[in-house]
Amino acid sequence: MPIILALGVVLLIANYAEQQPRWRTVLHVLLLVANLGLVVLTLSMRPNAAALALSVGLALLASLPLLRLVRLRLAAWLPRSAFEPESPLHMTALVFCVYLIANALLNYALADGLSGLRESAQARGDVLNVETLLTQMLIFSLFGVLGVGLGTRRTLAAVIERLGLRAPTLQELYVGFGVAFSLFWAVYALSLLWQMLLPPDVIEQQTELSGLIAENIETLSTAFWVAFTAAIGEEIAFRGALQPIFGNWFTSAVFALTHTQYAFTPALGIIFVVSLGFGWARQRYNTTVAIVAHFLYNFALAALVVFGRYAIDLLEMMP
Repeated sequence: MPIILALGVVLLIANYAEQQPRWRTVLHVLLLVANLGLVVLTLSMRPNAAALALSVGLALLASLPLLRLVRLRLAAWLPRSAFEPESPLHMTALVFCVYLIANALLNYALADGLSGLRESAQARGDVLNVETLLTQMLIFSLFGVLGVGLGTRRTLAAVIERLGLRAPTLQELYVGFGVAFSLFWAVYALSLLWQMLLPPDVIEQQTELSGLIAENIETLSTAFWVAFTAAIGEEIAFRGALQPIFGNWFTSAVFALTHTQYAFTPALGIIFVVSLGFGWARQRYNTTVAIVAHFLYNFALAALVVFGRYAIDLLEMMP
């Protein structure tokens, strides 16, 4: 939690630096300290050599957006985005994107791979704890609203408008359902293709951690909370706050790389495709439609897990 609070302060200063140039030097210093802190934090966890090397590399990567030339090059690569290379806030958003990816990759490296992540999750026993899910949702949402300037540059009403949030119309609810339905069957087709191309033992290894998550979805209530918290928190942060700056493709790449339970497998590409679908809903309509689509997509998958377990139990009870 102290790390979250510290990054929240950095985000507030980045908003002040948008309008008051004297804060820009302070912001650069704080971001450099935060990048160094990434390595120090990793050292405190007694890392293996690979994790330590990875943390150093990620810290260097997070330092690149501080260079104006790098930001100018990125702006040239994102011609249709609203990214402004001179904006302190957009610079900070880039650094935070690296932090999101670093959190996922370092968790993977520190645990020595998928098996370690699974064992760690089992030991904690809080993989799908409702309190944990709500906390994650609130953290994502908080960074989203602070990032677009709540209390510094925008009023609450302006923040809601900037994030693309509003009450959906009946037509938009239908659109959200249509996006979720289309993505569900697209992912089903891609999953079948994946299973045809890879041997079963490889697939089992690559889905080890996501399998643990599925094992913990035992009721429709749990399925609801998994879908609800992910849809609200992730869509506010990624589609609401980040996508208008960096565009759908860049945001979807960051979104996919934050899902450590898929590691570097074909499933990561599937998550990227799903994110593009949510991003399209944001571009064409608003973030609320993306939230509806994300919720329905996640809930459909989680509900299938629950009903599948019920079906297996019934079959086992039959003579």
